[in-house]
Formats: sequence, structure tokens, C-alpha cells
Amino acid sequence: MSFRVVAVDDTAGARLFRAAAESVYRRDLNWIPPLPGEESDTFSPRRNPVLAGMGVRRWVLLQGDTPAGRVAAFAPAHRPGVGYIGFFESPNDGHAAHLLLHAAEEWLCRQGRRECYGPIAVIPRDRIGLLVEGFNRPPMLFTPYNPPYYEALLQAQGWTPHRLLQAYVWDAGYQDSRGVLQLAERATAGSPIRIRPLRLDRLKEETQLIARLINQTLAEAWHFDPISEPEAAAMARLLRPILDPSIALVAEDDGGACAVALAVPDVNWLWQRAGARLWPMGWARLLRWRRHIPQVRVMALGLAPRVQRTGLAARMITQLLRAGRARGYVQGELSQIYDNNVGMGRILDRMRFPVVRRYAIFARRLAG
Repeated sequence: MSFRVVAVDDTAGARLFRAAAESVYRRDLNWIPPLPGEESDTFSPRRNPVLAGMGVRRWVLLQGDTPAGRVAAFAPAHRPGVGYIGFFESPNDGHAAHLLLHAAEEWLCRQGRRECYGPIAVIPRDRIGLLVEGFNRPPMLFTPYNPPYYEALLQAQGWTPHRLLQAYVWDAGYQDSRGVLQLAERATAGSPIRIRPLRLDRLKEETQLIARLINQTLAEAWHFDPISEPEAAAMARLLRPILDPSIALVAEDDGGACAVALAVPDVNWLWQRAGARLWPMGWARLLRWRRHIPQVRVMALGLAPRVQRTGLAARMITQLLRAGRARGYVQGELSQIYDNNVGMGRILDRMRFPVVRRYAIFARRLAG
């Protein structure tokens, strides 16, 4: 049966768009469906401040009347000439992939976009890139996952790797064989810097603080867009139900907050054990297991310029690891870290945290 691509123009199309992913992954035991409402919120201008000033278009690949794939394209107003593709899902079929990517590329061309990157979910901040190594485990919260054959599909359509990212991991058996953690503590022993847990009773102010520190840290990162105040407020609403303040740390000196290390329990682990369904028994399983999540994802490490290259980054990671162990977490993933982030890579390599996943952002130059 032949394929055809249709644009998403209404709620029925949006339902087909969400259903397309399940058709690709229904036999993949490592895939974890989005959390309830997650994708709807992503494409809702009311719920997602990132969409302000953003051109967005979605398409569904149909085989007969059955959704078999999908793709979305994004044209940010603040980056003229640049476009992103995301939410790319396709069967292992070159013609199907061509139909999807051609629809997105043609639309981006009409928006005046010639420099295109993907897969990227809206902007290069989370769910960045294509998984190219590490298919043997389910994805952590807010990280990409895809079948291994996607890389070949993209390359066959003229997309080439442009940026690489990595995920590091520590587990219960981790040993500080090089004494890096002890050295970090000694180097900052006389420091006036104090490290405290996140204050949930002031979460709105704390997330604004976190956003400022991340903006300072990543100001020079590839295509990084500063987190706005509305986005920080949306982040607070998203994270409030899952935050564990013992593994969300803020460092302060006499000048105020100067660093943050933000980890969250991996709700994907919980969602998978609930069968990715809230009904009929999913709620019961979520309630039963919510306090037994064994792993965390380290989402951000931000340092103000005045404390960079002082050993504070290693100290924050050290305290985060110890706090996680004390709370019963047996594994943590630090992701997604650009491979040209030399300073962070050097710290994690010295700590001998192994790389467990690699991702690639692909690029394509579109003709006029």
C-alpha cells in the first residue's frame, strides 16, 4: 500500500500525529511513550512560551488510513534563515522518509530557511539530536530515542552530522579511583561558597535563578536561546510534581547564587512500569512505585562566570552524587553534553564516568 503525507490542520490531524509514533515503536521494548499531555502542551502556544514568534508546521505519513510516520518543522523568528525539523518518525523505508523530509524542507524553503538542523524538538535545548549509540536501554526523562536505522534514512536524504552530544553515567558501583572527588572537596574546603538544596516553597523564584545561571553558562553554546521568564515559569509548573530537592542543589557565595546542579528522578522509569497507561491500573502502579524510582537524570549544571574554573563544578557533581546515594538512587545520567564542551568533558573523563549514549545533530543546506 502506498504512502502519502498530509498536513496537520485540526484536532483529528493532531491525534494522528501522536498515534504515528506508536506505529513505529510498538515492538520496541525500550521506547517509552510521552507523558500524558506532553506533546499537546509542546504544540500549544498557551502552554509553551517557546512557540512565541515561531512558525510551526506538522505532517503525518499515512499508509492507507493508518498513521505510519510524522515530522514537524520550526522556523524561529529570531534566527532568520535557520530552520529545525523534529518529531521525525518513519518506517524503515527510504521513500517514506523522503516524503516526510521533503514536506518539511519545502515548507522551510517557503519560509526563507536555507540552513536547517535536526532532529530538534522546537529549539536546541532538550530532546536534542538523533540517538546514534546506546540503543540497549530506555531513554531517560526528556532525552531522545529512535530506532538505529534513522541515521541511514537521514543521510540518504542529504542530511549530514553537524554536532555531537554524549550522555555519561554513574551507578552504585562507582569508585573514585583517581581521588577526583576528594581533590574537589579539598580544593574548595576553605571556600565561602555554601551549597543548599532547592527550596520548593520558593520554586518560582528558584527556577528564575536557575534560568539565569544556565543562561550565563551556555551563552556561547551552539544555537542556545536564553531561557525567558515565561519559560522559567513553565519549567516550574512542569518540574514541581517530580522534583526531589535533595538532588537539586544551589551554591551561594557573598554575591548570591553562583551555581546550580539540577537533577530530577527519572519519571520515564516509573511511566514504563505503569505500562504507559493511566487506566485502568496505571494510577495504582504510579502511586505504588513513585517513591522507588532508582535513577536520576542530571539536566543542568550552571555556573556564574566568577566561579568558573575554580573546582566548583566538580564539587557540585560530588555533592550531587553523594546526595543521590543517600536518597537511595543507584544510577544517574548526565546528559546531553556537547562533545566540544571541553571543560565538562575533562571533569567527567577524570572521574571515569563512562559514556553510555551518543547523539548527533544533522544539518542540511536547502537550495532556493
